[in-house]
Amino acid sequence: MGQHDLSYRLFFAHRRMIQDLLREIVGEDWVERVDLDSCEQVNTSFVSERHQHRESDVIWKFRRWDSPEPLYVYVLMEFQSRPDPTMPVRLMAYVSLFYQSLMARGLWSATGKLPLVIPVVLYNGWERWNVPTDLGSMIQDLDPSAEIYRPQLRYRLVDEGTFPRERLEELNSPVSELFRIDQSHDLWEVHASVGRLRRMLPASDDTLRRAFTGWLREIILRRFPGWTLEIPKAWTLEGIETMLAENIDRWNRRIREEGREEGREEGREEGREKGREEGRQEWGAQMLLRQLRLKFGPLPPEVEECVRRADSESLLAWSDRILTAGQLSEIFSE
Repeated sequence: MGQHDLSYRLFFAHRRMIQDLLREIVGEDWVERVDLDSCEQVNTSFVSERHQHRESDVIWKFRRWDSPEPLYVYVLMEFQSRPDPTMPVRLMAYVSLFYQSLMARGLWSATGKLPLVIPVVLYNGWERWNVPTDLGSMIQDLDPSAEIYRPQLRYRLVDEGTFPRERLEELNSPVSELFRIDQSHDLWEVHASVGRLRRMLPASDDTLRRAFTGWLREIILRRFPGWTLEIPKAWTLEGIETMLAENIDRWNRRIREEGREEGREEGREEGREKGREEGRQEWGAQMLLRQLRLKFGPLPPEVEECVRRADSESLLAWSDRILTAGQLSEIFSE
């Protein structure tokens, strides 16, 4: 498992994170039927011997409101940073093995039935998720009379990249800030989210604070080209917020100065420098297109082509306008 997925496993091992995810992000009617305060994390060693050390699974148990008897619903979470075409089959295997585990321990409900298990896939990758969310659609047809044998399993997909930014701005929770930081390409936006996290997470939430600090240090800041400042492991959210405020402008100036210096060297090392510039432009174009799609939705083909052909100065200028532009035409005003 990648470091990013491991970070998410740490995040959603916290009660507040799973509660906010179900209440604010999943938001389906069944969420109202369970007692979110009753959440209890379940051991995930139910998987087969060959996979018993998988660390991507987090399972939570919730008490149902609709019965005086202790009836439960289980939420099985899987974290993905890349689309996996086998996901419905994998989840079917996990749910089946989990049920076998419950049966082996005699954990039947008072009704003699097994509890409901709801699979949730949280996806934080850059590619669009193109995997079916139900197993049945992946299986070939035979005859209408055979439809009763088609296995059924559906999972709830939470795709960070498609969650409306406007909705995230309305929420005030660690989960919404997690999504905003993970989808951000602007250090000042990251700085603002760190400040909000600092205010909303009390000192008693020390483990969750440390999870965010480690994620920012090891994953998020390393995404920004040229960011070389090392953050001590002992630093808190307060320290990271202060460090960002003091260094973002300096970092931006250094990046611009390095760009100008590379431009002067280009005449002497044209071949090598051209490759670097093309790499920066390609990365910048991809990041700008991502930001544009997140804010304005699908882009006209001519806009996509224009961005891909643009030079670094144009890409930088257009990126600066995204924060204040109300419509797409304002970005490309010239």
